[in-house]
Amino acid sequence: MSTLAGISCVVTGFSGHEGEILKLRNSNRENPETLDYLRWRYEPAAGAPAPCVYWLKAADGQVIGMAAAVFRPYTVDSRATYVAVIGDISLDNRYRRMGLGQQLLRAMTEHLDQRDPGAYGLVIPTDSARRSLDKVGWVTGGALGSLVYLLDAEAHVRRLLHFRPLSVLAARGLRACMQLLARRHTRPGGVLRLNPAPDAHTYAFLESLPHGSGVQRRFPPGSLEWRYVRHPHSRFTFATYNRDGAVRGLLVFEDTSLEGTCSVYDLFAAEPADLRAMLAQFILRSAAVPGIATIRVALDEAHPARESLRRLGFIARPAEAVFQVHSRDGNAQRARWRITQGDKDT
Repeated sequence: MSTLAGISCVVTGFSGHEGEILKLRNSNRENPETLDYLRWRYEPAAGAPAPCVYWLKAADGQVIGMAAAVFRPYTVDSRATYVAVIGDISLDNRYRRMGLGQQLLRAMTEHLDQRDPGAYGLVIPTDSARRSLDKVGWVTGGALGSLVYLLDAEAHVRRLLHFRPLSVLAARGLRACMQLLARRHTRPGGVLRLNPAPDAHTYAFLESLPHGSGVQRRFPPGSLEWRYVRHPHSRFTFATYNRDGAVRGLLVFEDTSLEGTCSVYDLFAAEPADLRAMLAQFILRSAAVPGIATIRVALDEAHPARESLRRLGFIARPAEAVFQVHSRDGNAQRARWRITQGDKDT
């Protein structure tokens, strides 16, 4: 594929280009990554197309930019497919503000449209990438925002009362009221079990959930192990909610005790009452963990789980990011997307 002024876009796979990708990626990020991370990030799902890497090159062959598409399993209106998840958008700092990022992303979009005209694409971009993607046919599908539960509200109360002994008492009273509210949402016979990895029952439960209309991730065997168990940096825990001898809910989280935050990446339940019961037990469990002050759940702003979270006392925060979508036929832009922190495979 050719572009203007001697600049060209070349498409390759991942294998054999790991060093180039890592070098360009790290030159555009505050936190450098490793080859182990990169190999994890680009590992293809079973049955998925191979990743595509898009290189922007100067006339002399020098690499000045890149982007990548990794194909992840999703359902579109209950139909199993693979969505092109875009990432590692990078441009050499010397070539910024010249329209070259837009050239790269236009070439990437055209290639994706040609290889599969009905395929969907998804990206959670930086602000600069979002502006360029806007100009080449990508549409904002929604916003990703956090809901936060305060397990320890003392610091927040202290800012209001300015007197520590009184703020401690007020925070204890608030904590007792919130835990009472959580207990009211538990269900008889419900048990929350924590495991370092999923099992066959976990996958059977996810497979049993109705997919319905819209776009959301699917979880063939091995996908949870890749996303969470084998993550090169983070350690995740699977909280399975069981009731009446059956799995009724699943929650995947990471305890980041140094920051005092427990981050929930994915959550699923058979019905809203089970979701609230699972979250209620998770709140009570987290309240007993030293150093955890807040629970954070990032969801798209139209996600159906938001109502249950608010009923339990989670506080919605302003949107932190948007996600953009694309398909040649425009169906991706019209679809309802269900997005969690787990969709951002970083």
